[in-house]
Order: sequence, then structure tokens, then C-alpha cells
Amino acid sequence: MDLTAELWIKARHRLGESLIWHQARQVYIWVDLLDPAVVFFDPALGEVQSRKLDLSPPIGSLAATTDPRMVILAHRGGLSLLDLESWEFTPFCDPEGGRDAIIHNDIKVDPWGRLWVGTSHAREAEPRGALWCVQSRSRWALADAGFAVSNGPAFSADGRTMYFNDSAGLQTLAYDIGPDSLLARNRRVLVAHGPEDGLPDGLVVDATGDLWSAQWAGRAVLRLGRDGAPKGRIAVPAVNVTTLCFGGPKLDQLRIITATDGVAPGDIEFLPLTGSLFQASPGITGRAEPLFAL
Repeated sequence: MDLTAELWIKARHRLGESLIWHQARQVYIWVDLLDPAVVFFDPALGEVQSRKLDLSPPIGSLAATTDPRMVILAHRGGLSLLDLESWEFTPFCDPEGGRDAIIHNDIKVDPWGRLWVGTSHAREAEPRGALWCVQSRSRWALADAGFAVSNGPAFSADGRTMYFNDSAGLQTLAYDIGPDSLLARNRRVLVAHGPEDGLPDGLVVDATGDLWSAQWAGRAVLRLGRDGAPKGRIAVPAVNVTTLCFGGPKLDQLRIITATDGVAPGDIEFLPLTGSLFQASPGITGRAEPLFAL
């Protein structure tokens, strides 16, 4: 399966990230990390709306919760609840305890309603980031550590396997997890990416159990079997592909977001849609993302 993505929404995001389909609201939501904002696309109206956030960049990502009004947002200060109607922030927790030069990056919810949080070194140069499992405001646990850039937690259909992209290490990892423990065990390398692939970034799992990995500086999304075997590639006409999601009422719409950050002017001239959002039709449905339990 080899496809080419087409333009969906033209934009110039410096660092578009954390693209999700919000089932309760029936809208796509994403963020721009470096020009902090939450952006919405309502398919029923065909409109894009953006709301600036009064936060120091970079922000990290967001996830839906069991309260349709609330998302949980990762940012420099930790995790906060954001009310999508009043736009008020409520601090939730900071697993890192304010550790210096650390930013909170990708977050995802597992089938048991817990939040997995990847942190990164602010300059993405030292392996000081970590992977945390957050169950509540007061209960969390360290799952793994030693990452310069943490990205894309995703989960198998039964929830027993967690996948994680160690971006700077050019590897996709797998762990065993379960509902009775906040720990991740049996770490193993699922995929060792070659430099030609770019850096593995955002990650989702489809209804068949296959993985889809966005490739920063790789101009592509890779489809991988649950054993890590390559199963296809979606070429994206943008330099930095950051993440993707399956959305729409039937979860059959594959949407992809990209970024201009760090791209040379000549590459922008060659791929002028970099920073936009794209779509593809692989003929496969996704899985509904679990909600963080409040």
C-alpha cells in the first residue's frame, strides 16, 4: 500500500501537532506548539477557528476527557485542564516536578482512562526526557526514561501493548502494560528506523492493529504491522510530518498535520504546502481514542 496524501487545509503552522478527532464535539482539534493556539475544524460548517493560548511556547499536546467541555493540555508547567467554552485553565499535575530544561510533549490515553505523558529535553539535545503514566492529580508513575524527544504513545486494541516513538533514537519501542499497574514492562525495539525514514513522531493504531507513524523530516507516514514489519507508505508533500489521526463519524478519514519549524527556505520553496494539513484514503478505519477519566 503506497499512497500520496492530498491537501486538506492550507496553513503555515510553525509546529502543528496533536491532531485529534473529538467524538463528542464531532470536530477535529489540533495545536500549534510554537505559536501557542488551539485550532478547530468543524466538518459540518467547513470552517477553521483558532484560539490563541496565553502560555509560553512550546506547548505540547492535548487529549479529550470524559467531560466534553474539557481537554487536558501538556505544556511547560505540566498538565492542565482547559475548558473549551470558558477557556479557563485549571492546573492538574506536574509529574516532572518542575525539573529544569524539560518540556511536556505528546500525551495519549490508554483503554483504562489513564494518561501516558512523554517529556523531552527543551533543546532536544540531551536524553533527559521520560515517559510517565498519570492516573489522577495525585497518582502517577515513571515508566521509562532517557529520551531527548518523546513522541506518540499509542496502544493495541486490547490495551496490553503500548507503542512509543523515541524520535532522536530513531526507534519505535513496545512495552507490556495492564490495568492493575502504572508501570511499563518488557521494553523492546519494534522498529529501528533508517536515516532515510526521518524521525518517528506521532503514532496511532488502526482498527486492524497496524501502526501509522508520522515521520519528521521524512515527508511520509509509514504503515507498520504490529510486529514492526513495513506494510506501506503515504508520501506527504511537506518536509516535516508531525502526527495524524483517523476521524469522521466512521473513523475512516485519515488526516495528517505538518510543520515549517527548522525547514530551510529552499525546501519550503520546493514543498510550499509544508505547515498544512493533508488527507488520504487508505480504505482502513481507525479506533476511537479513549478518554482521560476525570
